[in-house]
Amino acid sequence: MKPTILLTATYDTKGRETEFIKNEILSQGVDCITINVGVGEQPVEEADVSLYDLCKNTQYEGQELMSLPRGQAVAIVSEVLERYVSLELEQEKFHAILGLGGAGGTQIITQAMRALPYGIPKIMLTTLASGNTRWYVQDSDIVMFPSITDIAGLNSFSRMIYSKFAHAGVSGATWYARRYKLFEQDFMSNVPGKIGLTMYGTTTKCVERSKRRLEELHFEPMVFHASGAGGRAMEKMISSGIITACLDMTIAEIGAHIVGGLHDAGPDRLEAAVYKKIPLVLVPGAADTIVLPPMHDVPEKFKTGRVLNIHNPTMTTMRTNVEENIQIGQFICAKLKNAGPQVKLFIPKGGLSSIDQPGGVFFNPEANEALFETIKHGLKDSSVEIIEDPRHLYDPGFGEAAVDILIDLMKQYY
Repeated sequence: MKPTILLTATYDTKGRETEFIKNEILSQGVDCITINVGVGEQPVEEADVSLYDLCKNTQYEGQELMSLPRGQAVAIVSEVLERYVSLELEQEKFHAILGLGGAGGTQIITQAMRALPYGIPKIMLTTLASGNTRWYVQDSDIVMFPSITDIAGLNSFSRMIYSKFAHAGVSGATWYARRYKLFEQDFMSNVPGKIGLTMYGTTTKCVERSKRRLEELHFEPMVFHASGAGGRAMEKMISSGIITACLDMTIAEIGAHIVGGLHDAGPDRLEAAVYKKIPLVLVPGAADTIVLPPMHDVPEKFKTGRVLNIHNPTMTTMRTNVEENIQIGQFICAKLKNAGPQVKLFIPKGGLSSIDQPGGVFFNPEANEALFETIKHGLKDSSVEIIEDPRHLYDPGFGEAAVDILIDLMKQYY
């Protein structure tokens, strides 16, 4: 089968631009199927797949979507597009999905993209690409492609952008058609051996030691940046059975969720490993840290009475206090209280990050102790063993010891 691209757009406002992109794709010997998801006026250009086609064999078949309130129509089109592309991929009818849209189109198309598995190329040409895109990308591998100008006409500049976008899709579809199967078997295998780890800049040295130890033992470590998206992605891959054991060494996402930091992974953090009953060693690394915007954008409520650190020009970190660490501990206990003995906590009493040590800007033993005591009290009647170690997270041997605990659990449960 020739490489084929699904090109999805709001044809009522972006039909000419979509047809230009389609012709660019076809010029490279790749097939292209266009899909209209516009809920406005009847488009001038006709897509290969219409709104009517998307609604076939659903509860919405025969409805006049364009007569509904916009919000309701967008929700329906999002649902039917997600169903349509999922069924098409099951039948291996395309090798990449591309979308172009503004606010409404980006919402509709990325919802469908997120329903597709990792690997299939997903590229979204959008006017929103330079803003906060986490709501559109979430834990997927969508590539957000900036349109720079609005997607509102063809001119010398926009044609260049659209052509570049089309050729990115051609490359992705060609790769998927010819190369993806070479990786799929290894990636999707659920043979015990793929181990999830979480990391920050301030936990890197410890996680790197653990990673090397796992590689020496012929396991396959998969490291996730605890940036919110990273934690969600790891939870998703645990739920899907790809990751079969977890060394969760960076939990700053929990504090971000509680306090309102940038790296919020949501309320479901720590749930997947417990639900799947896989071996989990939880180390409260970076529980001392909340990531905030650049210093000039830090919320006023955090500018007085708090320890702030300029991590880099675009990121400020804030030291968690006693009250916040108690809340972080309570969150952990709520998630782990019903876990089985395949879960252990490994606590570095000497410090939780590279800057949480004597002389470090985040050194605060009192705040750490509040976290540790909350965890010990909350899990005292559970099946979760808590192991306290006097060392600092960065001390030689701590990262390797965490791996040894995990390996012992894996021997018991696999």
